[in-house]
Amino acid sequence: MAEWIEGRLERVLWSSQESGWAVTVVRTTDGMPTTVVGPLADLAGVGDDGVFLTLQGEWVKHPTHGHQFKAEGYLEGSPQTLRGLELYLASSAIPGIGKSTAKRIVAQFGEDTFAAMSDPEQLQQLRGIGKAKADAIAHAWDEASANRGLGVLLQSAGLSVRWANRLAEQFGERAEQIVRSEPYSLSEKVRGIGFLTADRIARAVGVPEDAPQRVQAALVYCLGRKVDEGHCLVQLSELVGALQRLQVPTDGLQEAVDHLVAEGRVVQDEYEGAPHLTTVALDRAEHLVASSLLYRADSHEGLKASLDVVQAAERYVGLELDETQRQAVLGALQSGASVITGGPGTGKTTLVKVLIRSALEMGENWLLASPTGRAARRLSEATGQPASTLHRLLEFQPGGFRFGRDATNPLDCDGLVVDEASMVDVRLMASVLAALPVDRPCRLVLVGDADQLPSVGPGQVLRDIIRSGHIPVHALTRIHRQAAQSGIVMGAREVHEGRMPSSGQQTGHDDFFLIPRPDGRASQQTLVKVVTERLVAKGFDPRTDVQVLAPMRKGVLGTKELNEALQRALNGQGVAIKGRSGFREGDRVICTRNRYDFEVFNGDVGRVIRDGKDGLQVRFDDRDVDWPHEELDQLELAYALTIHKSQGSEYPAVVMVMDRSHHMMLRRNLLYTGLTRAKRFFCLIGDPQAWQQAVGRKGGDDRRTRLASMIRSFASETAEDDLEQVADPG
Repeated sequence: MAEWIEGRLERVLWSSQESGWAVTVVRTTDGMPTTVVGPLADLAGVGDDGVFLTLQGEWVKHPTHGHQFKAEGYLEGSPQTLRGLELYLASSAIPGIGKSTAKRIVAQFGEDTFAAMSDPEQLQQLRGIGKAKADAIAHAWDEASANRGLGVLLQSAGLSVRWANRLAEQFGERAEQIVRSEPYSLSEKVRGIGFLTADRIARAVGVPEDAPQRVQAALVYCLGRKVDEGHCLVQLSELVGALQRLQVPTDGLQEAVDHLVAEGRVVQDEYEGAPHLTTVALDRAEHLVASSLLYRADSHEGLKASLDVVQAAERYVGLELDETQRQAVLGALQSGASVITGGPGTGKTTLVKVLIRSALEMGENWLLASPTGRAARRLSEATGQPASTLHRLLEFQPGGFRFGRDATNPLDCDGLVVDEASMVDVRLMASVLAALPVDRPCRLVLVGDADQLPSVGPGQVLRDIIRSGHIPVHALTRIHRQAAQSGIVMGAREVHEGRMPSSGQQTGHDDFFLIPRPDGRASQQTLVKVVTERLVAKGFDPRTDVQVLAPMRKGVLGTKELNEALQRALNGQGVAIKGRSGFREGDRVICTRNRYDFEVFNGDVGRVIRDGKDGLQVRFDDRDVDWPHEELDQLELAYALTIHKSQGSEYPAVVMVMDRSHHMMLRRNLLYTGLTRAKRFFCLIGDPQAWQQAVGRKGGDDRRTRLASMIRSFASETAEDDLEQVADPG
């Protein structure tokens, strides 16, 4: 039978934002500190603020930790007993009310305490409370209670009452009115509230299930989910199924689409003979990328560069290119837009070094950039020239997806090389192109491996540009002598060709190993041993040199469990961050969202330096960032990463797991991308049948985009215009 207890939250011992579970200590009305467990994770940011809780659940006996209260749910600031009222008043932060005064108020007014707190005349009945103090207490109480109605409303929708304060801060006095009259607008205006939460609120305030605004909000939500998967547009018929799974009526679907189009919130277009929807931002981005690339490719024809310049650059840097590389450098100098692509060992970095030197020989100023800080540092070290992240190069402006460099304030350069271009999504590529000068020739050279996984953000820009057939592409295929001695390079080549590579035990390579294990638990145990023992014996530091990769987050071989196992093995003695999502000082962590205000982006890895009063100090590359406690859900342990999150990075040693439990993710470019992250050592652990499945499964992650077809279409229109001008020059 369910029971309830009341008390003041003292601390959060542990919490998980993923599961919503937390372990807390609550000092109950009998004065005893009590361990309370349950779905309380959103209290993790409260800390020691003394929030008063009413919890419903049952008493249980844990085999290790003894008696504890297992909560099913809670309310904030809703005392049910007189003793609870005392504790609530004492912890309410109302000036002039301490433990003694709270006890006297409750003794005087009992169950009418809440009403008395708003009445200065009643408060003056108590000894020691004069008119000025009574007025101050009543005023403070009324201010603190202003959101109580909103809090009760949100609680009925399953939200914490603390959301009332957040909404009041954002919307002021209109907060409750907006919640009641425009609940679905919250999903677009309030961070942390998505469609599903807004839908619960709408149910609580009585919005009909077939209301037009519900269908519109659901459409925007489903479209956004597809964009999160990397698509730039979605077939309308797919959205019908998505709405039905949400139990949203589809009778008024076209009316909802027409309304959203009229409001400028979505774009409807015919693509491949069927109606599709896309966002306004993605529609503009794809058009801008297609038109800008063609403009650069067409208007910069005939750029001057000679083979002598390239050969002089080779002599200066002490490198000799093969003929394919040399022609790629020359083509990049002579084209307004071009692509250089190739796998590991084909000499992309060597080529870029000669390209930049050739530009200097010609007296030109070229810039170098990559999507991530780690890739930019690697590019700078390899070329001897400064390189930056694209966001820093474009002078990102916090507060939205805006940059200081654009068409009105273009970059001052004669050329730009973008390395790891497979990672660049369509919106970022649009921003890059918008920032290039148009009043003088300026080359854009995209360098990357088109066989890797596509970008985390929407689109598959590098792949689409190559597929379009209208932008010059220089494909490097020859593996050079030094690289040919690497088991990693040879293994990547075999995977790319659809062949299962052999382990170093058979080939004699000491940098490429396959370790078969019969099941997930055995694979996990072997992985921890390889990281903490075998690689240490080879001279690798497991804290800084080794990165574990996995296809998925969940399961015994998912990044969540692997991170917990590796944290115990590598940092079990690190100082625990009390009540802060299980982190320890010294932990390796990854950012899971773009934090433009911190110049930290989705996929950036840092290390926890120390805990502070207001947040953790986390070191990203050479910068220390103060990360607020209430936003720690945007950080995760990074001893193990998904292969997708590792894109653009390179590690001295990579240990990767691949098992049949990952069957939904097993495909060739996933294995290829993980393998090519390794610089000096690679080890694959798991089930050989899963490896074979991955090698044999090509594709499976193509995204629905229009960029390739747009480039071809725009090129065709340009050609037709040129023909018309030739036929009728007047």
